[in-house]
Parts: sequence; structure tokens; C-alpha cells
Amino acid sequence: MLWMLTLGVLWGFSGCARRDFLKLHYLNEFVPGTRAIFLPANIALAPIGGDLASGIHDVGSIYDASGDLEKSLQISDAGAVVHDALMTALTDAGLKPIALDSNLDPKDLQPGVDVILSCELLQLSVKKNFGVAQTIHGQYFSMNSLVKLSCTLRRRDGSTPYENEIAGAEDEPPKPVGNEVFFPLETEPAESLSVALSRAIGMLLLDAKFRAAFPPRAP
Repeated sequence: MLWMLTLGVLWGFSGCARRDFLKLHYLNEFVPGTRAIFLPANIALAPIGGDLASGIHDVGSIYDASGDLEKSLQISDAGAVVHDALMTALTDAGLKPIALDSNLDPKDLQPGVDVILSCELLQLSVKKNFGVAQTIHGQYFSMNSLVKLSCTLRRRDGSTPYENEIAGAEDEPPKPVGNEVFFPLETEPAESLSVALSRAIGMLLLDAKFRAAFPPRAP
């Protein structure tokens, strides 16, 4: 009887916080200056690497005004989401991405494709904290999201024209400017993390070294 009571207590503590799955999406043209910036050029895109890329992972939490865990936030197969986002972003930028099933050696690329982009998902996190204050938009909260990627461009000839870690973040509410206070733009963790992902990919396309690897489109 005692062991049943103990299990019940433990189950109660572990089951009090719900688990939600987040569905992320890429925001087209969210970062200015990333659309139609290249002339058409083939680029192979390898599957996203890293421990976070496959399976189910805890990526964040929501805490109530008392600091107690309200929800645990999870994501499934994040690599596929990032890969689809990169395919869309590279296409929007003017390139012609070709999805690969594996991370090939550049010398094994099909004819007509001379460069491969490989990215590893390093970090995917979101945290939302509710406060006690009430505003005209409801209960006050702060929320922080962060996405980090490590990306490498490799050519068929063995050269590496680009290799860098990039990051995108989203903080809510926005920081005050002077005496002006801003209200939150995003209220849902999935949307906040989607913004961070879109910013990270935008930073890749805006990186001068990445842009130097492809023929630019005339202004």
C-alpha cells in the first residue's frame, strides 16, 4: 500500500506540468535584403546534422508568475524543419537548392553541382516567464528564443569558401527605446522560435563571406 501511495505522489509531481509540441515554420522575407540577391546557381543542401536534428527533444519551458513550471515544450525532427526552411530561403534568394539524402563528399556531387551546404543544429531554445503584473494586453510575460546553426560551404575542388556559426534570437517584449515601451509582438513560443529560426537563416544569407561564394544579382 505504501509503495502505491509513493508512486501516486511521484506521478502527481511529474505529471503536473503539461508537455506541448511546437510546430515551427519559416517566415519568408522576414529578414530584409535576403530575396533575389543571387543569380541562379545550383547548390546541394545536405541533411541537417547535430543531436537536435532528429528525434524528440525538450527545447523550452513556460513558467507561471510563481516561478513554477507550467509547460515543457518539445519539438520533433527539428532537422527536417530547418532543412525545409533553408530550401525555401535559398530559393527565395535566387539560388537553385538541391536536397540531398546524405552529406556527400563534394567530389561525389552530380554534374552541374559544384558546391554543397552542410549545417548542424547547435541550439534551439525558448523560455517564457509570466509575471504578476497585468497590462491592457493581459498578464505580463517575457520570452526569449534562440537558434544557433553551424554552416559550411564546400566546393568540388576541396576548398571551403564559407564556414561559420550563425544565430537568430527573439526577445519579448522588445527592449524600450528612450521613454517608449513596446508591447510583445509574439505571444506563442512556437511563433517566437520560428522568428528566431528565420533570423538565423537570414543572417546566413546576409553574411558577406557566404554572399561572396555566389554570383550576385545586379541591383
